[in-house]
Amino acid sequence: MKVLCKVNNIFELNDNSTVERLKKYIRLSDGKLYLERDTEYCVYGILFRDNAPWYYLCLDADDEYPTPYPAELFNITDGRLSSYWKLSTITYPDGTVRPSIVFEEWSKDSSFYERLIDDDPAAISLFEKYRELMDRE
Repeated sequence: MKVLCKVNNIFELNDNSTVERLKKYIRLSDGKLYLERDTEYCVYGILFRDNAPWYYLCLDADDEYPTPYPAELFNITDGRLSSYWKLSTITYPDGTVRPSIVFEEWSKDSSFYERLIDDDPAAISLFEKYRELMDRE
């Protein structure tokens, strides 16, 4: 799946309710993200927050892990879902349940993303493997 960045600042969105919802997760006073407008990104997974999709993207070739960005900032340029994705749900200690669409090992390990951002070598290696496979799809 590939998406094209159309907006890189949440305050440029025309829907106030969307902006308010996104402000719960994006705490930048100016609302500007490091996304490049008119740049296409490969989606490495999808997370759902408040029933809305967020795309896991790597902004640079040397990123060791993807970061989620709200779908409202993008247009889909290639809507084919990765053949490596599985639907999963993660239940958090507060009872919140979040569905996601990610590769199989991630879908079965509720701590995978935390290990990935904590520089766990095994998690990084696994993500790099799937990143390369998805980049070629």
